[in-house]
Amino acid sequence: MKNDYFLNISNLVCLFCLSLFMVSCGGGNGSLMPNDSEVSSKKQGANALTQSMPTIMVFPSDAMLQRLGYLKEVENQGIVSYDRNYQQAFIKNADLKFAIAALEEEFAKAGFPLENMEQQLKQIANNNAMDEMTDVARDLRAELLNTVRPDYIIELDYELKTDPKSRNLNKSLTYAVKALDVYTNKAVAATSKANAGADKKENDVPGLIKGDFPASITEFKKQITGHYANLLANGIEITLRVAVSKNSDVKIDDDCGDQELNERISNWLKDNTVNQSFKMSKNTGTEMFFTNVRIASKTKEGKKYTAFDFAGELNKALKKGCSLKSKNKTQSLGDAMIFIEGTK
Repeated sequence: MKNDYFLNISNLVCLFCLSLFMVSCGGGNGSLMPNDSEVSSKKQGANALTQSMPTIMVFPSDAMLQRLGYLKEVENQGIVSYDRNYQQAFIKNADLKFAIAALEEEFAKAGFPLENMEQQLKQIANNNAMDEMTDVARDLRAELLNTVRPDYIIELDYELKTDPKSRNLNKSLTYAVKALDVYTNKAVAATSKANAGADKKENDVPGLIKGDFPASITEFKKQITGHYANLLANGIEITLRVAVSKNSDVKIDDDCGDQELNERISNWLKDNTVNQSFKMSKNTGTEMFFTNVRIASKTKEGKKYTAFDFAGELNKALKKGCSLKSKNKTQSLGDAMIFIEGTK
């Protein structure tokens, strides 16, 4: 009995010591595990950082793809589009892959949240492999932007040349880096350099970019964040097209309640654009087209808001107010389109 008694006492002491150890690991100075308040503070800090800087994705330029042989023109009913084979460019051109990685590293150091193009391409390829409509042509650039929805494209173009006059056949790099607004495709920041590394015996594209670009990153960052601040304050800029099907009996100037359809659309834009900013550039019986349409960059919940979302809300309003049979045909981040097929 005595042995059992001492054994029980020993077990209780061990449990007590173990509980003290677990408490000491639950937070506070010198703890191994963070407590709840510490975890919460880290989450808030991450959210604040994410919201303060725009997301970017680095692309090779179309000119770059064309020189490498991975850009083809495709004509369909008189309309020219481009087939961009990004995946093959990454697989067969190591310089391009590592040059983009070098740029991503510099932008990450500057505080920009990154979306990696190569990984997103793999995800899209996996999704498309399960798509039965294999004969449908896809624009990978548009698909990437609609899937990831970065705030800016960083476009890289470069050319590594050998100096024939050099005794050691030294190479020099000419490169250009541009930041493009994904909604308008307008350049908001740019830098370029000619003959980088011409005085070096051994050089490569990623190494030269990594050695030269940091000198430009501060001004580059300033231009991007300045533009981004303007978007947050005044809204992002998109276009809007409302078109009627050829087979529809609906006209843009038909009555819709106590207003004509074109009036209802215009009044809706006044109520749902930032500072009533939009410009009507076309108004016919079959189409309305608006440019310089400023919409909120984010929803009240802080989620990204695009031309597709904007067109979706207008489409719902037209269906409800005018009993229209219409569809949101928006495909890009910055060009909204509503297609009216008829009445319900």
